[in-house]
Amino acid sequence: MYIVVHHDIADTEDFWASAQRNLPRLPEGGVKRIVNLFPNQSMDKCTCVWEADSIENLDKYLREKVGDSSRESYYQINEATAVGLFG
Repeated sequence: MYIVVHHDIADTEDFWASAQRNLPRLPEGGVKRIVNLFPNQSMDKCTCVWEADSIENLDKYLREKVGDSSRESYYQINEATAVGLFG
């Protein structure tokens, strides 16, 4: 499934260092890959599209990797009506 995640980043240094370390190690724990990553100019907000088995698996993965450096909100993409998801 494809999941949109909105990251509200409190500790930008820790968050982005974790991303640099951990994203190349995917797939892991039901999280397959990050499809798109769209940070704002100040790097304290980011919207991403992930491919994962479930929102629960993705949330567990993010909590293990970024801890309290960010807060997330999630929703599953309706693939049947999405535009541009598969490019």
